[in-house]
Amino acid sequence: MTLFPVIVVFGLSFPPIFFELLLSLALFWGLRKVLVPTGIYDFVWHPALFNTALYCCLFWLITRLFV
Repeated sequence: MTLFPVIVVFGLSFPPIFFELLLSLALFWGLRKVLVPTGIYDFVWHPALFNTALYCCLFWLITRLFV
């Protein structure tokens, strides 16, 4: 018995972290759609670093909620 079971979808095996990555990516896209019109990116020094940090924080949050 392994600690993290493999999830099988249509005969393909996926580790559980794959679905956490997809969920955090979906949340990131949704949050970014909300943040761009509000003008938050005018105050950000480096938008690519901000996006990376935002995605990492969302991924950490999702990981903490599911583990």
